[in-house]
Amino acid sequence: MKEKIITSLKRVCSLGWKNFSREGGLSFVAVFVLVVTISLTTSLFFLQDIAGIIIDDVEGRADISIDFNLTVVEEDIFRVRDDIEEKFEISGIEYLSKEDVRVEFIERYGDRPALMESLEEVGNPFPASLNIKADDAVVYAQVADFLKESHSDLIYSVDFHQRKDIIEGIFSVTESVRRGGIIVSTILGFIAIVLVYNTTKLAIYGLREEIRVMRLVGSSNLFIQGSFIIQGILMGFFAGFISFTLFLIFAFLVPQTHNITMGIDFHQYFLQNISVILLLQFTVGIVLGVFSSLIATGKYLKV
Repeated sequence: MKEKIITSLKRVCSLGWKNFSREGGLSFVAVFVLVVTISLTTSLFFLQDIAGIIIDDVEGRADISIDFNLTVVEEDIFRVRDDIEEKFEISGIEYLSKEDVRVEFIERYGDRPALMESLEEVGNPFPASLNIKADDAVVYAQVADFLKESHSDLIYSVDFHQRKDIIEGIFSVTESVRRGGIIVSTILGFIAIVLVYNTTKLAIYGLREEIRVMRLVGSSNLFIQGSFIIQGILMGFFAGFISFTLFLIFAFLVPQTHNITMGIDFHQYFLQNISVILLLQFTVGIVLGVFSSLIATGKYLKV
């Protein structure tokens, strides 16, 4: 029984390879269509990840600073920090002591002797501060109102109102990027579905007569369907291999990609995700190849 099953599998695989190699023109067109579909799917993967990186980078530039009065002690500043963390959904809050602010000032303007001399004369005129980052522009307004109501005696200034237009502009841009990503993904997904549908129609057209002949000579439905499933696997495998090769070449031949993607090194990004990309492309190729074969054979195996 075991030997019979192995023999049947060998015959199915052999017939599947013959179908694939004999129908050279059809196989080439089907593989080409699958390559396009796989490339679109991979592009969606890149688009979503890169859009997420860009959005995080842009939103990371939106923040507000809270400057405290010079006489305020650290314990009070930490109390304000804890209140903000407890009451609001923020992504980060950083405390900068008076000395930290002074060091930053020296690093930025150390090449201006006049400023450095003035700083030596007055000592340290800089207030301690809290730097706040949030994922929503509304949170910044809420924090500013809360500080005005609850801790106005400790606060020297909150730069939210000066930066309000910039912050709202940043979040408006990132929201547009998100919506654009959804629209592009939907369009590419629709194109991929159309291509798979056409691949299926192509497979049906090219295989219909052969399926009928195999039925006439007594081949079982399982045997016939199995051979075409193998053919679909082969189409998907070769399509996945070609797609991966094309993306590999693109990753290493396109120069300076990191300069046009806001600091993203495409080469490094590809290498870090190479296993996921490889799995994605071969899985999509084989699944679509098998799916097309199942639909093509299913229509003509009905009694």
